[in-house]
Amino acid sequence: MEDKQHLDLAGSIPKTVKHYLDRIRQILLLLESEPEAERLLSVRLAPDMFDTGFNFAIAIQFAARALCLPAKIELLDIPDTYSVATLLRFSDEVSILIEPISEADFAPSVSHRAGDAELVQTTAEYVSCFALPNMIFHFSVSYAGLRHGGMNIGKADFDGFHIY
Repeated sequence: MEDKQHLDLAGSIPKTVKHYLDRIRQILLLLESEPEAERLLSVRLAPDMFDTGFNFAIAIQFAARALCLPAKIELLDIPDTYSVATLLRFSDEVSILIEPISEADFAPSVSHRAGDAELVQTTAEYVSCFALPNMIFHFSVSYAGLRHGGMNIGKADFDGFHIY
């Protein structure tokens, strides 16, 4: 019998979410040592966009939403105020919350809100087409805000794979 590799998309989703939550944490740890860390959290890429710090909070929340909603686990609230310390704490709390979740815990569908839209999606569609892309979007905007604000980070910091 021929041994073929199999791409287990359902099994890779929790691993992917947890990987990028850890990448967020690693960038926040780098930010912690920046002399102007709090200023960097207030950077906006455009006047009508959320600032970098709130985008980090949303990205962290989407890590929880990606796995907790399909597993029917209550979400943690985004902190009312945020600093590097509160974002690190929020990231750690979400990490602990999602650590035991696997695809075996997922319900077949998820009811949720996307802005003002009320949606019901299969769990696969919800995670792959909504929650994970939103997590990566807000993480990317946070990364771009830090770069725009002058922080010296690169693609290797973002994905944890590249070496330059």
